[in-house]
Amino acid sequence: MKYYDLNDGNKVPAIGFGTYKITEAADMDRAIEAALEAGFTYFDTAKFYNNEKILGKYLKESGKKRDDYQIATKVWPNSFDTDKCKKSIDDSLADLDSDYIDVLLIHWYGENFKEAWKVFDDYKEQGIVKSIGVCNFSISQMAELLETGVMPVLDQLESHLHLQDKDTVNFLKENNILHQPWSPIARGKEDLLGEEILSELADKYSRTPAQIVLKWHIERGSMPIVKSITPDRIRENIALFDFDLEEVDMHALASLDQKKRYSNDPEDKKWLDEARNMD
Repeated sequence: MKYYDLNDGNKVPAIGFGTYKITEAADMDRAIEAALEAGFTYFDTAKFYNNEKILGKYLKESGKKRDDYQIATKVWPNSFDTDKCKKSIDDSLADLDSDYIDVLLIHWYGENFKEAWKVFDDYKEQGIVKSIGVCNFSISQMAELLETGVMPVLDQLESHLHLQDKDTVNFLKENNILHQPWSPIARGKEDLLGEEILSELADKYSRTPAQIVLKWHIERGSMPIVKSITPDRIRENIALFDFDLEEVDMHALASLDQKKRYSNDPEDKKWLDEARNMD
């Protein structure tokens, strides 16, 4: 396993396991068992996913020690004021049945996100949270965050071969902030995995198209978050560290950029207003 050094001195593995839309106990049980057996040690959830309790349960019952794995969770924009933010974090700790959170993230930008960011920093100072970061922050939003003087360790963003977002990736690198792609395979939309280049490279390296995509993310210095409830797919998603892509193939994959987003735009004010008002 490859690891990334965060700007606060902590480390994270080069790939993490996502739990978005895994809300059935049986699915979570099967997924966590397979993920731990395959070698995943970083598990990403969120208050908004409504699955912290079942994730915490199955991690606790896995027999692993708490310091054998890392948990990341998030605070939704409707909980950015100080008291609501504290309650969100405390509820997450209780639901996860954990004394601490490894990585705590602001889920989306919001007008009063700085109130939440101050709470994040306070919890980090107390050792209740190990690292703090954000999700779905654009360059301008990240610049606003950096004005607080408290550095985020990562920015989790929609990112895949059809949306390579090179300007944001470069901005994050320049500021020593880890780029963490969600939807790294574009959730199968627009048949990204059917691209001819991927088929050719899968044959060349004797890998699946999905493995080629995930390896591309890692070789550009990003930490993809992958999700599946299928044991074979879970094992496939992490079997990435015994081959390297040649530079010519990295350039070929870069040619697939369409600057095409399949989810909400971080700067879409209508969406951000909707998110702030969601329960």
